[in-house]
Amino acid sequence: MKILLCLVLVIFSISVYADQDDLNTLQKQQDWYIVKQDKTRNITTYAKREDGKSILSFKIEATVDASLATLASIHFDVANIKKWYWETLESTLISKVSDTEYIYYLRFKTPLAPDRDAVLKATIEPYQMGHNNYMLLSLKAVPSALPIPDNVTRVVAFDMDIKFTPLVDGKTKMDVQGHVDPSGHLPAWTVNLFQHQAPYATMVGLYRMTKRPEYQKVSYPLAFRYMQQ
Repeated sequence: MKILLCLVLVIFSISVYADQDDLNTLQKQQDWYIVKQDKTRNITTYAKREDGKSILSFKIEATVDASLATLASIHFDVANIKKWYWETLESTLISKVSDTEYIYYLRFKTPLAPDRDAVLKATIEPYQMGHNNYMLLSLKAVPSALPIPDNVTRVVAFDMDIKFTPLVDGKTKMDVQGHVDPSGHLPAWTVNLFQHQAPYATMVGLYRMTKRPEYQKVSYPLAFRYMQQ
């Protein structure tokens, strides 16, 4: 077993060596730089080094062929987040604090390391025409809200803002910005390689969910308030 693990680590190290050289250069920058640009899906992901942090922040700009209601219903359907969010094994609603605030639990598969989990507080700023003209979903870690399961490392730093702006053609512009530190003893360069992959992979998963009939034909009311009446 130890020999197999060593072989996996060697293969993994070789496969990322060239990418690591590029990543080291980019990490010295403190401005946003493009990680991936998918013109077919209208997704662009970025990364940036923040002062005093070894783990990169990320940003996503995307135009999604789906309504605000569809995207809100997907994000509010916590039980099914595991079907589209990057490497998510479990997603469970813990409590509904109000119609604009809730707490939920995620557990992530982490290659060659213990699984990570996170307890997140979600706060919604509903869309209000003529006022803000967007919906904002803010996610923040509340690591002490639940006991930590055995053989799992709790994520203590998870901050993300997701801004949904409806467009006139029925599409929605998404602007996402966040910083996630998976904690534990993973090397920063390894985490940053995953940080390059996760935002784009998550958006592709979200796009896939928008095509499902249960989200295209939204059932009202939604689990939480996405629009100010």
